[in-house]
Amino acid sequence: MKKISNLRFLTVAGFLMIAGLLIACNEDEVATSSEVQLLSFGPSGVSLGDTISFIGNNLDKVTSVELTGASVPASAFVKQTPDRIVVTVPNETSEGLVTLKTTAGDIVSKTILSLEVPVEITKIPAQAKPGDNITISGKYLNWVKGVTFAQDTTVTEFVSQTMTELVVTVPFGAQTGPIVFSAGGTEPLSIESETELVITLPALKSFAPAIAEREKNLTITGANLDLTMGVLFTGVAEPVTAFVSKVPGQLVVKIPKAATKGKISLIAYSAVPVESADLLKFVGEK
Repeated sequence: MKKISNLRFLTVAGFLMIAGLLIACNEDEVATSSEVQLLSFGPSGVSLGDTISFIGNNLDKVTSVELTGASVPASAFVKQTPDRIVVTVPNETSEGLVTLKTTAGDIVSKTILSLEVPVEITKIPAQAKPGDNITISGKYLNWVKGVTFAQDTTVTEFVSQTMTELVVTVPFGAQTGPIVFSAGGTEPLSIESETELVITLPALKSFAPAIAEREKNLTITGANLDLTMGVLFTGVAEPVTAFVSKVPGQLVVKIPKAATKGKISLIAYSAVPVESADLLKFVGEK
């Protein structure tokens, strides 16, 4: 019994010694590791111009912090130690991942940096045609994520985007009304323009012949007729969308067999109708 106890004691003692050596080795590896590690950053909800901290290991080897839309070199850091970097968030910064630049490679954050940003719209155009590019002026427009035109037509891809200027293409489905801007950040915003954007519609001046024949061509003259999606005749449920020809000043369409005496309407791509002042009449009818 005594020998057995001694053997067990020696076995346990040996195991503890080996475990201790392994732990010591691991601690030495951590202590001597030269790898740059990003563990966290914050606080969340800061504003542009505020300071933000990056916590990790060997951060004194970081040469710059790359934010979306802005770069902060090490020479501009507020503070830099092996376990902490403090930077002032530049006004040009947008929402996105953060990259720490080092001579050994890049360290990219696993989460995005988001801020509280006071987006402001100062000017929109008074009028525009569908398909045109319009320029919006304001502050921190680089944080705008979407532009919604009247009738819920939303655009999320822009022609260009800077802090003070946003260029967006007017969708063909847009109607006259205010524009709503959706902005990102820790407190997402929806900003409605104070004035309406007037969307240009096709204008119908006249049509010929005034007394027409069914299944024959009708020539319509006016302005912005290229913005016409279809022509609706009295007595026909759906507009005619296949044209013989279509240019801004003239539109030629074949009259449906089911058309009856009455006004015709140009249907814009936004589904807004533009009605003729005169009646379309047919040969042989009163």
